[in-house]
Amino acid sequence: MNVRAAVATTGGGDRLQAMIANAAVREVLMGAQDNLTNVMAVVIGVGLGSGEARLAALAGMAAAVAEAISMAGVLYTSTLAERELAADGPTGAEPPARIGPRMAGLVTGVAAMVGGIVPLAPFAVLPLRAALLASLVVSLATLFALGIATASITRRSWWRGGLRLVLIAGAAALAAALVAAALPV
Repeated sequence: MNVRAAVATTGGGDRLQAMIANAAVREVLMGAQDNLTNVMAVVIGVGLGSGEARLAALAGMAAAVAEAISMAGVLYTSTLAERELAADGPTGAEPPARIGPRMAGLVTGVAAMVGGIVPLAPFAVLPLRAALLASLVVSLATLFALGIATASITRRSWWRGGLRLVLIAGAAALAAALVAAALPV
């Protein structure tokens, strides 16, 4: 059912707002979770491997910007492709009730930039070791909160929602630390 059909059957603008908010969950989660996790892993890997806070911050910022642009483009093109496939399908079925391709790209790009800033912030004010630890703690706490927020929307267990994102990011951080240990510069 598309957004217009849902509004027509429910008869309300409040329902439309709720559907739009829920439809953007995918975009926010993909952008914020992905970029926060990637940038956290990059700054940990580069920071541990090089021993230089400035190099870790530079690599993290480059990754944050590139990933935000890339994720915005991916969500734009994939949402557009979903719509094109649905329009060309034999039944003429509507795609899932989601925000449009441009808005999907914009929401994902903004969420990715915000997510990418989280692990970088400690490097602006702390020396390397403290920045690495703070980046890890702040990033995992933010991901846990994002998981809780997602679980509240999907009506699932809040602690499982938070823990799921922390475990994924923790695996990425561990992998980056292992690479840094194996290939120090």
